Amino acid sequence: MLPACQLISSSKNSSVSISGAVSVYDAKTLNGYQIKGSASYVTAGTVVEAYKAAAEELFKGAATAKGALIITPEKVIVTTPGSDNKKEL
Repeated sequence: MLPACQLISSSKNSSVSISGAVSVYDAKTLNGYQIKGSASYVTAGTVVEAYKAAAEELFKGAATAKGALIITPEKVIVTTPGSDNKKEL
């Protein structure tokens, strides 16, 4: 789960579809990946309730979640420097 922050702050819809890419990495191993695909920003449902509970626990009440970004990957690309860089998984 990724925080959607203020992605669609002006939308009153319960879900919004978008497409694009997000890059992520593992802070311990420094392995990086780019995920390309479609995503839905949702503000209601079981995924949102689970994310709100996780955010509440993680941030001890200092931050809350208004929704969740559900990513449907179409391509995953290695961004770690080295021989596998740009390799599609």
